[in-house]
Amino acid sequence: MKKLFIGIIALGFMISCKSAQNTSSAQKNTQKTAEEQFVEGNIWQLTKFKGQSLADAGFSQKTPQLIINMAENKTGGNGGCNSFGGEVKVEGKTMAFDKIFSTKMYCDGVPENEFFQILQQPLEFQLDNDLLRLSKDGKVLMEFKLMDKEKVSGSD
Repeated sequence: MKKLFIGIIALGFMISCKSAQNTSSAQKNTQKTAEEQFVEGNIWQLTKFKGQSLADAGFSQKTPQLIINMAENKTGGNGGCNSFGGEVKVEGKTMAFDKIFSTKMYCDGVPENEFFQILQQPLEFQLDNDLLRLSKDGKVLMEFKLMDKEKVSGSD
């Protein structure tokens, strides 16, 4: 009886370990790479700016958006008021924006200049499924969420 009890416990333990291993493998398989996420058509919408909500940070006109096309080393989007474009280079976990240009509309109270200043320095990035975090020296400066393509295409 004692051997049967130990055998049942051992079998239960092995099944639970295998289940945990399968869950871990499934999570790894759903994590997309930078090459898969930074493609034309993927729009990243700013959700946090320097640890603050967009409203608290002063983005009251438009929600800033970022497009990164890794294959062509191009970037673009909206800084909260003005549209912008430029170049981007992604290497490892570092992202460097260059030659950023933008329209020049007047935007009262929007921290757009600060948004562009952050983009003009080398940044570390972290992808966590549909979240993109841009950091400098370990401090998250901006957090973006990948927009749902159906919502983007439906807003034409």
